[in-house]
Amino acid sequence: MIADRLDLPPPWAARPLSGTPEEGRLLSRWMGQEYLVETWHQDWPPERWSEELRRLHASEEGGPFQVTYEGRRFAYIEVYRPLHSNIASFQPWSRHDLGFHLAIVDRTLTGRGLGTAFVSDLVRTLFRHFPEAERVAAEPDVRNLACRRVMERAGMSWVRTVRLPHKEAALHVCPRSGALPASASAPGRPGVTAPDDGRTAARHPAA
Repeated sequence: MIADRLDLPPPWAARPLSGTPEEGRLLSRWMGQEYLVETWHQDWPPERWSEELRRLHASEEGGPFQVTYEGRRFAYIEVYRPLHSNIASFQPWSRHDLGFHLAIVDRTLTGRGLGTAFVSDLVRTLFRHFPEAERVAAEPDVRNLACRRVMERAGMSWVRTVRLPHKEAALHVCPRSGALPASASAPGRPGVTAPDDGRTAARHPAA
């Protein structure tokens, strides 16, 4: 299961979320922040978040995680299978390919290049844990130029613009051969970071 397999390298750490009441309260608080209300549109009560986390955790096609940076809560991510998502029809995905949504939940950790570093490390980790995967995908809002630059810097090339139910998205894909080496993604590398889940609008900093 995806929800059991995300061993990120330091300074990151990922913990699977299974939908406990405490996790529901945490996600509700995070997603109630104004910038995430505007980008994720999931400012749900704790009970609904617990239910959603339980659903994702139990699914064979996805998994929710809390990510920390040097022990500080940094991001919420959802890893998924593109073949079973709303981007399924836009690429010839294999059943092993992966995608992710990202929300940086602590704005004090943005603006340091950490977004680019994290996406690079996440992509490499996904390829390492899932050797059958040929591609990793993300789909930020097409207007979010800062986020798209982060994806490019992290080795995820723009493929095409696609219309999804909730947005017009820039589909970015990294093939296994395109994953950056670890030395290229160390924090402090030039770049920008910001809250993003692949749905962030241009007026927000990019992930």
